[in-house]
Amino acid sequence: MKHLIVDLFITKEEYLKYYRGSAAWVSAVARDGRQVQFPASTLRRYLTHAGIRGSFVIYYDNAGKLIQVDKLGSMT
Repeated sequence: MKHLIVDLFITKEEYLKYYRGSAAWVSAVARDGRQVQFPASTLRRYLTHAGIRGSFVIYYDNAGKLIQVDKLGSMT
């Protein structure tokens, strides 16, 4: 499986825009410099009172289709 690693810090208020439907995609720059977009809904399970913060690995297939997003750990 191919993958990218992104470091995210999305405030709770910012994520509420995704939750309410006014924004559907998260855009980020992976650690290797590539731009990536993926559905905000894939991060819902990582939402805390502080928002979403941490390093995430994004798995995708050869066609670029998202397979899954997993949290690696917290950012320092």
